[in-house]
Amino acid sequence: MIHLPPLGDIQIVRIAREGGVAFTPGLARPRSFCLDACDATARHRIEEALQGAAQCGEEDGACARGGDQRFYRVDVVVDNTAKASASLSFEVPEARAPRAFVQLWKEAG
Repeated sequence: MIHLPPLGDIQIVRIAREGGVAFTPGLARPRSFCLDACDATARHRIEEALQGAAQCGEEDGACARGGDQRFYRVDVVVDNTAKASASLSFEVPEARAPRAFVQLWKEAG
């Protein structure tokens, strides 16, 4: 399980789909969500999907690779009150990704 920073501090969420045997650029294209530019409904959907992904996520690089296994790489950019930006990265195996997270990925493409 990944411990996310406070959701109100998250500015940008980037999701890239990686792995697998065949490289398909359209599926690998990263999706980026700027939470400051989203309305309340969209922000809630993104935050819900992110929380679900964090529950089954693994530390960056810990996702088992091999064969035709794909995974999502999630990068979270945080802006805290000290005007310093930080980021958090983790991976979510495609087979364990929550439905809301996968739906968010598909709709953004």
